Parts: sequence; structure tokens; C-alpha cells
Amino acid sequence: MNLKQALKKSRTIKENDVNILPVMNIFLLLIPFLLLTAVFVHIAVIELSLPSLNKGQGSQMQEQPKNLILVILAIRETGFQLKSLGFTFDPLEQVNGQYNYRQLAEQLKQIKNQYPYAEDIIISPDARVKYDIIIKVMDQCRETGFPNVSLSG
Repeated sequence: MNLKQALKKSRTIKENDVNILPVMNIFLLLIPFLLLTAVFVHIAVIELSLPSLNKGQGSQMQEQPKNLILVILAIRETGFQLKSLGFTFDPLEQVNGQYNYRQLAEQLKQIKNQYPYAEDIIISPDARVKYDIIIKVMDQCRETGFPNVSLSG
């Protein structure tokens, strides 16, 4: 191979090189945009009371069995419906698009006054109810004296 052929070959290689400058410009704009719009993990803690395994075992003082009172709170897109033994509550409809937590607390207090040893409540939300609403209802139940909250699907 002579010198002319070698020069010709080197020129064709340089002509076929890919220009990556436009791609680098796109990445230069895209990476900061993606980093600014990224949502990082938010950790939240929900305290639930679970039954203990050692209830009824050992020689501990035996507790008097309490009458179980079933309290069910249905959360719908339109409002709340509370059901309990001996009580008939009307559904609590939303007021101006907001859930009525104050009336819910009053109804829960009525149940708590009638059955002061009742601590369990079952919350049954619809699938379309946001988690924020469920958490607010759980907090409301704990504040009115129902620490044992269960979720039912």
C-alpha cells in the first residue's frame, strides 16, 4: 500500500465519524430536568395495635371477658356510614365537598359513652377513597377512644 492510498483511507474514516455533540446537548438539558422533577421516597409510619401472642398463656391474672361490640365505619365518596349494636345513625353526607369529621366524632362519642370498654373499630373504605381520608378517619377514631383500628377491604 502506498502513501496515497493510506491518506485516502484515513480521510474516509474521519468522514464517517458520528457527531455526538447534538446528543450530548440533549442529555445536558434532559438530566437536570429529570432530577428536578423526580419524586423521592416519602416514609410514613402508621401505628396499629396488633394482638399479642401470649394472651391467655401463663399464670397471669385472668381478665374478665368483655362483651365484644362491633363498630363498623364505611367510608364512601359521598360520606360516612357508622353502624353499631343498638345504634342507628343516618349517613353523614359531605358538606361543600368536605367530609364531616365533627359529626363523625360525635357519633363515635355516643357509642363510647354507651359502651366505654369498646376499643375496636373496623373501617371499610371504598376503593375510590383517597388514603389521606382514611388516615384522617383513623386519627379521628383514636382521638375518640377507639385505639384498635382495623381496615377491611
